[in-house]
Amino acid sequence: MELPQNSSLDERLQQSRVFKRLALRKLRLRKLQEGEEQRNVYATIASEFMCLPSLDNVDRLSTVYGYSRVRRAISLLDNLVFEEFFYGKLYLYPLWIKQFTRLLDAARPRAMVKELMSSQE
Repeated sequence: MELPQNSSLDERLQQSRVFKRLALRKLRLRKLQEGEEQRNVYATIASEFMCLPSLDNVDRLSTVYGYSRVRRAISLLDNLVFEEFFYGKLYLYPLWIKQFTRLLDAARPRAMVKELMSSQE
């Protein structure tokens, strides 16, 4: 007995690769007030996040790049994807990006945590 070909999985992987390329290209083209270097950092963070969208990866990225940069990069990515979806350039809006944005807002460092982190540096 043969297993059926799962073409829907292949299609989904192809769609996710296309989505990732489109989102990263738009993020790199977007003009930010921070400048070219920050735009590249945000694009790198967004790329690594989209390769593995998990809480462990977000925690690792926060350790490497800092909480505020990761939060800003994911927020920029969420805003960009929603804008493209709203104007009909994307046909789907991945709600998992919005969930990560909400989780990062809920996990915003408190004043005492900020004070402890700044005293260690």
